[in-house]
Amino acid sequence: MTVTHAAEVEGTAPISWSDVRAPAFTVRDFLIATAYHIRIVLIAALLPLLVGLAASLSAKTEYTASSLLMVLVNREVNSQNVTDSGPTTLSIEGLKTVESEVQILESSDVIRDTIEAIGVDRLFPRGRLGSLLAYLRFGKPAEGPLDKAIEQFRKNMRASVQSGSNIILVTYTSPDRALSIEATDTVVKFYMQRRRSIFDNPTAAILTVEVERFKRDLRSVDLEIQALKTKSDIIDFTQDALLAANQVDSLIQRRRQVAERRVSVVAQLSEAERQLKGQSETVFDFNQKSDVTPNDEDRNVLTGLLVERDRLVQQYAPGSPLIKEADRKIATVRRAMAEAELRMFSTNREVRNPSIAYLNNMILSLRVEADALQLQITELDAQQATAEKRLAVLRSTETRLVELTRQRDSLNEGYREYLRRAVAASIEETATKVRASNVRVVQDASSAVTSRSMAIPLLAGGIFGGLLFGAAAGALASAVRTVFIQPGESERALHLPALAEFSDKRDALNSDQDISALATLLLDTELDGKPLRTLHFVTQERDDDVPLLSRRLAEEFSMQRGLRTLLVDLCSATPHPLEPAQTEVQGGLIVTPTSVPLLWSVTDDTESPLLSVRLPLVDARQMMEELEETFDAIVFCSIAQMSSPVIQRLNLLVDANILVIRAESTRKAAALRLRSTVLENGGFILGLVFLGRRYYLPEWIYKRA
Repeated sequence: MTVTHAAEVEGTAPISWSDVRAPAFTVRDFLIATAYHIRIVLIAALLPLLVGLAASLSAKTEYTASSLLMVLVNREVNSQNVTDSGPTTLSIEGLKTVESEVQILESSDVIRDTIEAIGVDRLFPRGRLGSLLAYLRFGKPAEGPLDKAIEQFRKNMRASVQSGSNIILVTYTSPDRALSIEATDTVVKFYMQRRRSIFDNPTAAILTVEVERFKRDLRSVDLEIQALKTKSDIIDFTQDALLAANQVDSLIQRRRQVAERRVSVVAQLSEAERQLKGQSETVFDFNQKSDVTPNDEDRNVLTGLLVERDRLVQQYAPGSPLIKEADRKIATVRRAMAEAELRMFSTNREVRNPSIAYLNNMILSLRVEADALQLQITELDAQQATAEKRLAVLRSTETRLVELTRQRDSLNEGYREYLRRAVAASIEETATKVRASNVRVVQDASSAVTSRSMAIPLLAGGIFGGLLFGAAAGALASAVRTVFIQPGESERALHLPALAEFSDKRDALNSDQDISALATLLLDTELDGKPLRTLHFVTQERDDDVPLLSRRLAEEFSMQRGLRTLLVDLCSATPHPLEPAQTEVQGGLIVTPTSVPLLWSVTDDTESPLLSVRLPLVDARQMMEELEETFDAIVFCSIAQMSSPVIQRLNLLVDANILVIRAESTRKAAALRLRSTVLENGGFILGLVFLGRRYYLPEWIYKRA
């Protein structure tokens, strides 16, 4: 990054040179380029100027005759007024009618009849070069001169509709005033004849054909609608669509109800199974304690025997065998009862849990119901798919059916309209034969004739064309120019700042002020916080001013700034004569002091180790460091055409490389190649120095432009 001391102090150091100065093209650059290519600009500007001047001198006064035609498009002159079928107002249709009249007026038949009536020779007379002009204007006789005459007549004639009105303006331009009037009147006459022959055609037959066509189209659309309804099984589309939609909606509602019931059944089944797992197999029924022996009927038998004895006593006499038998039985029973052992009996009864059976029955019924609901959902899905398919068929049929219905309605309206117009046309055909024309001549051509001379416009066009061609020629010459003529061009092309510029005067490089300004700029410039110590001036071709510039800058460093300076001149054909002095080797260079105090110069670059091709880069860096320790400033100058590893190495070893551009000599491609070479070698380019600048404009223009 290259910055100046002032920028560092203020803290406003630019990031790059493009941030400091935008490469813009100014008016002064345009004026300088014009002055540089003044011959090309003048030649290009004189050609159209001379053509315009010659055309203005040979231009003739042209006369334009104008005629006005009014097209009546109201209800009274409409062709349908007999049957009272015309519209009340005809705004858009009226404009179309006027435009159609213009097209008829400009038709080839009308123009051909006009030319034949007036004559080709009168309209387009031949001059002194009649044969050549006739050949150029009309072509060969075999190609038809009448066609060329029609084309030329169209160029001279104009027919246009006046804005916002139904008036047609017809004009014809000719150098002969009487001929322009005659041509305009003749065009209008043949136009009236032509339009009468056009509008004389009968329309009833055409309308009848259209009525038949509409009838066939209606029949075709009706058959297509019937076929579409039959294919889609549609009786009435509105009712069928409503029925299908209601069916889909009903199925959706039933499906939702079944789904809700299925969810409820599944929940009940889950709860029943959960409760079933928590039930025990048996439950306690009752507990009974008793001293009665099970199956003990002694008392009952005793009671029965006693009853039976009482009955026998009443029936038989005492001592009867039956009574004795009853007594024995009673004694036996009492003896058995007396002998029986008294015991206590306890009974605990457990029975099967009735909830298990209830839950099992419930689970079974719920599972059956869940299976039935699943089958019902499947059936409802199938029914819904069928209903939705039917609805989709109706939807797909609706678009085509609506389109066919709309088409049928349109055809029906057209059929009725054309049928009515066909009947009306048969009546109007008779009326149009005696009806007055709807075109009126408002103004004759002889009433409005204007003259016009093209001399001044042609001369102005020549001047404008000269300026335009001159500017274009200057821009083209500047675009194809391969050299630089001012520092701004080199800055824009190379994207480098111009550190200094010197005019083409002989003593320009001897100016102490310009050299001091360049030296101050170089000494105040820092690279990565370090001042520049070694500078390398490199040019594309040999230039005697480059060694002089390097030497003057080295003298400025040594004499005016008090710096030990070394000058390494590698671009002079004949080195600058030095005062005989003792030579020494410093940093791989054979140097000797010059007559200028504190200034040393290289005496023999061929024997200097630093300038040897075989020297390794590491040793070269060490030698350059030794030179920087010995000298305060080192100035190199070289030629890129003499490209060698030594020059390429210098591009890398020095602190900054400075390109030297010669005005009107250094080619743009060569300068760009030089810049690319230095950058490819790893060198840093500080800027450029512009030599030999010439000032093509007066000084006051430079101050104001």
